Amino acid sequence: MKVRGILPICLALLMTASLGACNRGPDPKDQIERDLKSASMPDVNVDYDRSNKVVHLKGAVDNSAEKSRAEEIAQRAVGTSGRVANELTVKGVDEKTADDMDNAIRKELNAKVNNDRALADRSINFDVNNGVVTIKGEVRNEAEKAQINDMAKSTENVRDVVNALEINPTVGGNTPNTAPPARERTAPERKK
Repeated sequence: MKVRGILPICLALLMTASLGACNRGPDPKDQIERDLKSASMPDVNVDYDRSNKVVHLKGAVDNSAEKSRAEEIAQRAVGTSGRVANELTVKGVDEKTADDMDNAIRKELNAKVNNDRALADRSINFDVNNGVVTIKGEVRNEAEKAQINDMAKSTENVRDVVNALEINPTVGGNTPNTAPPARERTAPERKK
């Protein structure tokens, strides 16, 4: 009799675990690494940002054809369920130029945020790698997130933007609902 009571519970737990696994979706990192190794590109580093569904390709390759091929391999594994940020550098050709360009992009983006009164007190981080900007930090709302995204996209030499900003209505200064209370006014006393 006790077995009958346990069986439905076990089945429910099994189904919950399998549904949870389905909701996470596949992690394309392992497949991409295998495919890159098969294509004789084992030195390409693959990072997968699950929360933003972005595969970052990092490292250096011998030529621009390999750079394009690595992106094709990653895109095939990701399909329509995510994006590929190709941050690869071609060895010897553009390593120094890319570093100089990335530093210039980072400085310009930091200046844009610091010069904007509404955004100056936000803690925003711009990670720039071969013209691909990954934005992290917290903003108050979707409008600020979109504004910073547009700033990055409009910056010279930016090839791609990965916006990983998080929304936190309480970040920086007074929140919209915690402004100092207005002083209460009392009516002046009438003279008798």
